[in-house]
Amino acid sequence: MTGEQNYEAHSPSTLGNSWMDARNLRHASTSTGGVGLLRLGGADLGRKGVLRFSATGEFFSTPDFPVQGAANTRTGGTFAVGYVPLDFLDVSLSYTASTNTNTRSSPTLIQALGDVTLGARASKQWLPGLWAGADVRVMTFSGVGSNQIAFGFSPRAVVTYDARTLSQLLPLRLHANLGLLMDGTGSLVDADRLNAAEEYALGINRYSRLSVGLGLEAPLPVVTPFLEYGLASPLGVPGGQLVAPDGSLVSAASVAPQTLGLGVKLTAVQNLTFTAAAEFGLTRLVGRGVQPAPPFNLVLGAAFNVDPALQGGGTRVVERVVREPVPVERTPTTNTNTTTNNTTQTQVAQAATAQVSGVVVDAKTRQPLSGVFVAMVDSTLPPVATAPGDGRFLTYSLPSGPVKLSVRKEGYLPLEKELVLEAGKTANVELELVAEVKPATLALAVTSKRKPVSATLAFLGGPTPKQVTYSQADAASHRLQLPSGRYVVEVTAPGFLAQTRAVQVADGTSPDLAFDLEPEPRQWQVKRENDKLDLLQQVRFAEGKAVLLPDSYPLLAQVVDLMVRTGIQRIRIEGHTDNQGDKAANLNLSKERARAVADYLIKVGLDPARLESEGFGDSRPVAPNLTPKGRELNRRMDFVILDR
Repeated sequence: MTGEQNYEAHSPSTLGNSWMDARNLRHASTSTGGVGLLRLGGADLGRKGVLRFSATGEFFSTPDFPVQGAANTRTGGTFAVGYVPLDFLDVSLSYTASTNTNTRSSPTLIQALGDVTLGARASKQWLPGLWAGADVRVMTFSGVGSNQIAFGFSPRAVVTYDARTLSQLLPLRLHANLGLLMDGTGSLVDADRLNAAEEYALGINRYSRLSVGLGLEAPLPVVTPFLEYGLASPLGVPGGQLVAPDGSLVSAASVAPQTLGLGVKLTAVQNLTFTAAAEFGLTRLVGRGVQPAPPFNLVLGAAFNVDPALQGGGTRVVERVVREPVPVERTPTTNTNTTTNNTTQTQVAQAATAQVSGVVVDAKTRQPLSGVFVAMVDSTLPPVATAPGDGRFLTYSLPSGPVKLSVRKEGYLPLEKELVLEAGKTANVELELVAEVKPATLALAVTSKRKPVSATLAFLGGPTPKQVTYSQADAASHRLQLPSGRYVVEVTAPGFLAQTRAVQVADGTSPDLAFDLEPEPRQWQVKRENDKLDLLQQVRFAEGKAVLLPDSYPLLAQVVDLMVRTGIQRIRIEGHTDNQGDKAANLNLSKERARAVADYLIKVGLDPARLESEGFGDSRPVAPNLTPKGRELNRRMDFVILDR
């Protein structure tokens, strides 16, 4: 007996889908081939093996374009085909033809036929929801009144980001393109005998362009609205100025064509995408040698996806099971009865069975998951695996009635789903797997001169602030589990100076966190006085420099201790000098010294957000600068409390 499994369309209808259904996304061909929006290329290439066809028509009719007093009408059409032979590669080919009628051109009707573009795009997914790659397009442009052909070349970087990785409530996808456009159309015609209307009709560009494109689409049930912005800035323009149709000079930047496209894709029909869009030209000035953007342009298109591996009837053989016939004792009967009985038994068996078809997605990112095993609980049938790329699966034929699916993938929590199957039907389901979160495990050690110290550690910030106390026996080596997040760790121990440190904790990691505490000083040199920290000893620097001397390190350790123990949130470090020397140099030195103190405090663990630094030079003396003692008092660092 031979059994076959049906394969659903790779681009199914989106009619009836939920708002956040991952299958709302339709990878369709652009107007020039390759996946993307209308003009903008996408980096998410879709499933391997899909062949995409597209036909796009354009039309506009407007007065005063590209010159005042002229009436211009243009129609154009592009036929394109694209194919994804590999997971990371998309190749495409397109053919474009257009006719343009303008009352200021000679002749008034000009046709541009036979422009061909060959493209190849390589891309991959680098992060969840982020695809990036590059494509190259080679273009040919037919000659005007001759057999001459010009060539063009366009390398381009493409990026696509799916915002559903941030939130399930954001069914948005962002696209960005950046590239270089070089074509030889300027060599096809003598520059002196064309006016602006004729240049536009023939598609003549005399300068290379830097192209920038940004796009946004929202894959929703039935429709996918999208927005595009494009800019083509001419490069290598002599003097940066071009000649306008009226003979005046205009800057190259002011005539760079900019377009804004608003459109919608209709995805209600399986494998077929209809596109309707309007493009608006944002640039009004025209310069000779640069193709202007028309005030508006209407675009209608259709794209069809087909998988060459699909066989007649819309099925693909996913799995074939061949069983040798089991010999049985048969009672002699006529051939007619045997055939009738076998047919009847087959029909009854088919009517009593059902199948489950579906897709498995990540519950957070909504991205399809491949390599997921879907099994039937309490069944001897082997599990099936989801397909690469689209995360879809189709079960074996199952008895009708209640069934329970068991879904398993490494790195995700197991899932069980109960269904009731109707005989002769295929149940469609979407299964969401939740990623398994493993908390970080910190290896903690609190010592002083390599000996364990009993201490209290406060983990501030993060999703769950926590405070733990370790005895001397535990302090040398202890492990603590924390959820991911950014924490500020404060360590206090009787008889030792407190310390603090900011640490970023990621799920599943095992970072080391060690503190080596210094004993409290016999005589404290720092105390808190109202809104300031009063230093009984000066912070010392190298003569005339902003280099902190090591003998000031113990003093600054007391500053850290006082901030931790008294809960000071923010301070400003203010630098001051005496009045000897150049005032500007003194001001600059005071700023650099204050910054040097702040940098050292950050180095020993204080959060940068808790510190400010400023220098005032000799503008705020605390004693007359007439004596050496007075000047010494004025060369100081003040620590001002900003937030208690």
